Amino acid sequence: MEFEMEFETALGCYEAREYDRAIAICETLLAQQPQRLDVLNLLGGIAFKRQEWSRAIAYYQALLRHHPHCATGYANLGRTWQQIERLEEAQLAYRQAVALNQGASQWWFNLGYIYWDLGQLDEAIACFETVLGLVPDWDEARSTLSLIRLLQGDFQRGFADYEARPSRRDLADNFPRGDLIWQGELLPGKTLLLLAEQGFGDAIQFVRYVPELAAEGMRVWLRCRPPLLRLFQGVPGCDRLFSTEDPIPPWDAHALLMSLPHLRQTPPSRLPAQVPYLYLSPHCRPSLPDPKRGRTKVGLVWSGSPTHRKDGDRSCSLAAVQSWFDCPNIQFYSLQTPVRPEEQAALAADERIIDLAPQIRDFWDTAALMQELDLVISVDTAVIHLAGALGKPAWVLLAKIPDWRWGLEGDRSPWYPSVRLFRQSRRGEWQDVILAVQQQLQEWNA
Repeated sequence: MEFEMEFETALGCYEAREYDRAIAICETLLAQQPQRLDVLNLLGGIAFKRQEWSRAIAYYQALLRHHPHCATGYANLGRTWQQIERLEEAQLAYRQAVALNQGASQWWFNLGYIYWDLGQLDEAIACFETVLGLVPDWDEARSTLSLIRLLQGDFQRGFADYEARPSRRDLADNFPRGDLIWQGELLPGKTLLLLAEQGFGDAIQFVRYVPELAAEGMRVWLRCRPPLLRLFQGVPGCDRLFSTEDPIPPWDAHALLMSLPHLRQTPPSRLPAQVPYLYLSPHCRPSLPDPKRGRTKVGLVWSGSPTHRKDGDRSCSLAAVQSWFDCPNIQFYSLQTPVRPEEQAALAADERIIDLAPQIRDFWDTAALMQELDLVISVDTAVIHLAGALGKPAWVLLAKIPDWRWGLEGDRSPWYPSVRLFRQSRRGEWQDVILAVQQQLQEWNA
């Protein structure tokens, strides 16, 4: 009884984030009963909370040596391996967990994510289908499954399942007049309000539908975040444009931009709006510093948003691409915004690349500067979507398992004919991509 009371005290300390006291109590208890499952699990949980990954792994492994049929122990071990990108070990641990408890939907969900990151897409789909068999209304599982189907090129089922994404699901609750959600019907003479609810790149990719909708007699209004406002003034067929901060007059129906492929039932062979489908509205243009006579002008972006779930896969570093700067007769310009703090000094010190960030206030500025370049090279960020929408020659550096819109193979995309794709051959390794781009730069500029 005294042991149980002490453990309850340790558990209370854990919940109160008094981790040092909880550890002291657990270590005393563990000296009395070294094989105690709840104590080992709590110590592992404290180490996990403190991001002491090797310590957490050691506690969970000790737990499993003594209790080899503890499904929760395998799941906690898998979660810890996953945190440090040891995905093969995480996969094995989660497989053991679900073998012992096949009804644990969260563990199937986590295992599906691991298979996805490893590129084992059929196995990932099987996991998420198992999740939905257990919890049919789990929208996050269905929308995650949709991204994998889209990556495989299954647009029909992929876009249908993507309607389960949280921003679509919550539209009726979070946007005025939820009863006006558009179902794809013709609305000649009526006002259709389109909402750009996802990232900047997503909005740039799917604003291509506006001219087609306007051609069918609809009055198309578009609501987007402020950094896109000036850029989208150049979208053909857009009758009115609103910021997310603006009041909006009455309208007849509304839809999310990223629902349009589903509502329009668009196959890859018939994408709307041949490029370019963005045109620059008149504004005072920023100036591109002139290179030395005869030099090719190349814009460069090497990293995306650090808050993106897959940023570790899709971003590289300034140091990784600096070898390109020695290519003869090329002037490089940085379109990187923002520059990460740890790279600011290196960028400022490198005279082989000109930083354009001080001239960039929004995407219109980026587009105006881009129009003066001969080529844009970028990792998978909104800049590559902008180049593609403008019909600008561009090269994109892709992770081994890229975002769904780039597919799994080939060096071209039906979404952006002017964009060439350079793919990793191994997850997390950019060197082969860097070398391939350097070789193409030398040949392209010969």
